[in-house]
Formats: sequence, structure tokens, C-alpha cells
Amino acid sequence: MDLKGFFRSLPHPVLGQFRETYLGDGDDAAVGSARRAGAVGLSAEDVESISTRLGDRFGDKAWMRGQLQKMDRSHHVGLIALLQCGGVAGGTWLLQELTQAHGMSEDLWAEVLHTLGLKLMVFGNSRQSPPLFYVLPGLLGEELGQHFSKRVRLSPAAEEGIRLSNDTNYRHPLGFSLISFLGYVRQNRIKVTRGDEVFKKNHDELLEFFTNLWGSGAEEKVLAWHLEVVKELGLVRQRAGHLVVDDLVLDEYLALSARQRRDLLMAWFRRREPLLLWLLDELSGLGTEGWVLLKHLRSLYRRRYMGGVFHRRYVQKSYYLPPSGFYDPNPPLEILQLAGLVESGLGSKGSYIRLSEEGRVFVSGENVASIEANEQVRFLLQPNFEVLAPVGLPLDMLWKLAEVAELKSVDRANTFFLTRESVRAALDEGWRSASVIDFLRDGSQVGMPQNVESTVRDWIGTHGEVEFHDALVVTAASKAMKAVLRSLKKAKIPHEKLAPSVVAIPRERREDALELLRAAELGVAPNVRRHDLADDPSSRLGPLHALLDEEPETNSQDDETYFPTKSLVMLGAPAAEGGREMMAARGFRSGTTGANAVGADLSVKPAAAGAGDLLKLSPAKTISVLKAAIRLQLDVDLLYPSTRDGDPGGLSRVTPEKVVEGGGASHFTGHHHRLGEDMQFQIKRIRGIRLAT
Repeated sequence: MDLKGFFRSLPHPVLGQFRETYLGDGDDAAVGSARRAGAVGLSAEDVESISTRLGDRFGDKAWMRGQLQKMDRSHHVGLIALLQCGGVAGGTWLLQELTQAHGMSEDLWAEVLHTLGLKLMVFGNSRQSPPLFYVLPGLLGEELGQHFSKRVRLSPAAEEGIRLSNDTNYRHPLGFSLISFLGYVRQNRIKVTRGDEVFKKNHDELLEFFTNLWGSGAEEKVLAWHLEVVKELGLVRQRAGHLVVDDLVLDEYLALSARQRRDLLMAWFRRREPLLLWLLDELSGLGTEGWVLLKHLRSLYRRRYMGGVFHRRYVQKSYYLPPSGFYDPNPPLEILQLAGLVESGLGSKGSYIRLSEEGRVFVSGENVASIEANEQVRFLLQPNFEVLAPVGLPLDMLWKLAEVAELKSVDRANTFFLTRESVRAALDEGWRSASVIDFLRDGSQVGMPQNVESTVRDWIGTHGEVEFHDALVVTAASKAMKAVLRSLKKAKIPHEKLAPSVVAIPRERREDALELLRAAELGVAPNVRRHDLADDPSSRLGPLHALLDEEPETNSQDDETYFPTKSLVMLGAPAAEGGREMMAARGFRSGTTGANAVGADLSVKPAAAGAGDLLKLSPAKTISVLKAAIRLQLDVDLLYPSTRDGDPGGLSRVTPEKVVEGGGASHFTGHHHRLGEDMQFQIKRIRGIRLAT
């Protein structure tokens, strides 16, 4: 929808008021008054003409800039606050937010918003005083946002000499820390309860592990963060009361590119807290040295967060209450700090926040591999069988060390130790005898000491003289084998020659190989004999790929429910309450806590305006209200949880028919208007009720 479409969608009285305010060619007073009152509609030709002219005018940046220059600074502040809230804000909450952030009283701010209503920049959604929601329609907000772009977003602090906080100076690369933790889980029995909580003894051991890896002071938070990540990504699971690594998912994780692992963490951020990605984007817009005052960040986050709450209630018609303390939420910076993406600083005005160097690379997505690992780094295998794995070691190499050697200690360089048991366990888990030697020889910075190599060979013994292979086998006549190998190499299809006329390839590449060999005019048999081959992690689309492909939930402007214009009410219309007289009658309020506290319009007056307050009553009083509704033949508005799949729950209109009293099992039957069917409602599950008018 464009601006012209927005004006076409407006109620005729609102469109007529726009014409009289900004086009200056309204009808005579009588007809104009009637249209403002909604008694006379506009013809289709009038609607099209007015919408076209208004769309052109509001789309003219020079004209819009002139309109804004005529406004007071307080009007700009009110518009910016609504823009930062996403265009929808609860009336009581917004007045108190403006009072707490910019001074003045709530009634003065109500007058500012009322004046903006007279200019048709801000609307209400109700005919009560004050409106339950202040609304800045989305398309008008986009035009205004272009003129307030620098003031709507975060701006870098002008202060110099901000010093970095000590708690952000020392951080491990995230990948190194995660794989080290998974290596510990693999080699140690970590007992968990049915509620997925780690037993105290193992919990204390894990705290000691992260104290050694990260330093003391925040090991509880670090442990909780790592546990949440590996569980959410499916890298670990519970089996027989213990925490174990899921090898298939881990193989898939290690086979991903560094950019894909970054996207995977982004997907987890989105699941953990949808505004985390928005927060990273805001911080990235501050530049390389962009510190931002923490209280400014909190103010913007609070408005964005609460705007989402009000958007769900106004646009999506969902009675949604966030957790306790929702009215003053703190940005979830700790999640980003533990990931090493943001860092804090101290200055003369208080605490500051900015993206770390790693965070800027992470957000940009360019050269992400540089912050994850260094392909040039190798481990150090010593003659005493100790293996030192420094930070920067490629993740797959770090994990392979955890498979063939015991993890003894962790620090900026993890210490592993080769033992007979660790080597034999690796062979039992699928390592080949030759691959163990090759890995240790090729992965060590100084090569493999002779005594270590001879000892490891003794430990291996005759293991591997006979092996089982799970493969898709391609056989060919001796004269055709060279052409087969040449074709496979050209297409970069992984293969292994098992015999002079036998080669194994991944089964995932069967169709590619079949087409390739036929194109080379080789006599390929029409029936391909299939042998199960273990999935190639780089080709297998497992749960991590599904998480990467998950589409985030968005509120598109093309959605019909986006800012429903038919419900807009002009704050300056004669039929709408809340004018200057009503504000004068209410008197001034200081914005202190109490009945008019921040968020009161959610907890006290959560329903549509003009129909009274929702009440949380005792079961006996709820039954009395229902009986009165049946006697008076009135509907009731119920705040009721979801009844089944497909029913989001929330505020619903119900026509009660019969009340059955039975103590704790009391219920009533009635017609659910939104679902269009008769249902039974439990009295004890009703969270709010009122008579509908």
C-alpha cells in the first residue's frame, strides 16, 4: 500500500477532515459538518481525487519539512516517541513515558498529542479520555521517519576518554569455547534430572571448568549461556539421565561454513529474544568508535519493546501481557556480552555500550572466519604425550583432539593428553588406525615426535586389519576406470579408490555421478546397486539447516491487519472525547506509581474503550455477573486462555446461556462469537470479565 492507498482506506469523515485541513477546498459549512460527523459519505470520484492529491502532498519532502518546521519542539518529541514505539502506544503508558523522559506533566503531554491530533498526525482508537492507544499510522510514520531519521535511532556519544570496563577485556572466541565445552561433556558423565537440571556435584565441576576457561566472577552466567545454546541447537541431548553430545548434529555443525555458523547463532538470538537482532543493527549503525550512553539505549529499547506489546494488542487483537516488570524492560545485553559481541565502558556521564571489534565483524557477516579460528594455527604435540591446543585452532581439529585425547585443563591453550584408553576409544568410535597417525602427524605444529608415533602404533596394535565400510560402490571395467576417476575429479565428487576397479563415493552424489558418467559416454548400468553410506555432514540437511531456513515472523505493511485504518478516531473530532475541556477536568498528574502507573492501561483498562473495565473476580462474583448477563440478555467479554489448537485465546465476546454451579468445577455454556460455536467455559479459568455494551 502506498500513501494514496492509505488515504483511500480512511473513513470518509477522516478523509474529509484531511481535505479541509491540508487542501483547503472543503464543501460549505453544513455539508462539511455533516461529513465530519459521518452522516454523509464521499462519492468514489471524490475519494479518488482527494486521495491522489493528499498522497502527492504528503509525499512531497519539501512540503512535509515545512509542516514540521512550524511545530514546537515538544511536538517533535511526541512524534519521535511514537515512531520509536512503531506507531502504536498505550495512552497512559505514553504519557508517563514522555513525562519521565522529558519532564512536564502528563496533561501537558496529552495536550501536545491532542494538538498533533488536530493536525491529523496522531489518532486514537477510542472515544474515551484518554484514548487507550495513540496511533501514528504506518505510512505517515514512514514519511515522518525520513525527516527524524537521526533522532529516531541511536546517536554516538560525543564524550571522549571513555575507558573500557574490566569485565569485557577477556573473552574467548565463541566457537573455541563451545567446542571445548562439548569436549568436556563427551569425556565426563554429567548427570541431569528429569527437569533437565544438572546435579549439584556435576554443576560445581562445570563451574570450575568455566572458571579456568573464562576467569572467575561470572561462571554461573557463562555456564547457563553455554547450556542454553547447546540445548537449543540440539548439540547435546539427555540420554539415560546424562547429558551427551549428539554426534550427528555436531558433525553437521562442524561441516557448516563460518558464515553459516554465524547465521545459526543469529537464528538462536531471534528465538531467544526477537529484539536482539534489532539491537545489534542499532549498535552497528554507530560506527567503529560508536559508544552510546546506556540510559539512552534503555530508553529506545523500552519504547521499541512496549511498541511491540501494544502492536500485538491493537493490530493483532491479542490480549498480550509480557512478564512482570514489562513496563521498564532492560535490553538483553548480557546475552551479547557473553558472546563477546558488545563491550561496556565508563565515562563521566555513566555507563556506555558499543559493539566490540568481533561484534562488528559478526554483524557485517564479512570475513567471519577470522573471529572464529585461524586456519594457520596448529596444535603442539610434545614428547611427553601432552597436546597444547591454542585459541584460534580450527574447530574441527579441536573436536578431533577431544576424540583421540583426554582433556586435562582449559585456558587460553587447552591441554590434552594422549593415553592408550583415549586412542582405543577413538578407534572404537570409528577412527581408522592410519587416520589417527595421520591426524597427529599433520596437525602438529612441530610434527609428531618419534617416541609418540611408535607408542601410538603399539597402542593401536592390530586394530583395523579388518574394517567395515558403509559406502556407495562404483565398479568399472579396467579400461574405463581412468575415465571414471577423471570425471569424478573434474566434478569434485569425493571418492576413494578401494581396488583397481572399485571406487566409493558419497551416496548423496549418486545422481550427479550417474549423469556425469553418462555424459562421458560410459556404459553405465541402468540399475544402480545401492549400499547405505553414512551421511556426509556437509551434504546432510539436518536440524541445524532447518533452523537456518526458519523464516522470522514479520509484520508486513502489505498485511491487511497492519494498522487497521477503519478504527482510527480523530482526537480533534467533535464526537471524540478527550479534548481540552476533558483534560482540564482531569487535572494534572505527576506520573508517580499507583493507579496511573506506567502500564496501567494494560493492567487496569485492557479492553476496548467505552465498555468498562475488565474485572478479576472471585468465582462466586463471576457467576453473579454471568447470571445478570443472562437475565438482561447481554453478552460478556471474557479474558480466557486458549481452548484448543488454532485458538490464540485472549479477549473474546461470549453470549452466556446456562450456568452450572459445582464448587471448583463450576462452568457455564455460551456462544463464542469469534469461533462461531457453542462452548463450555470453566469459571476458575476466567481471568477477567465485564458486561459487553
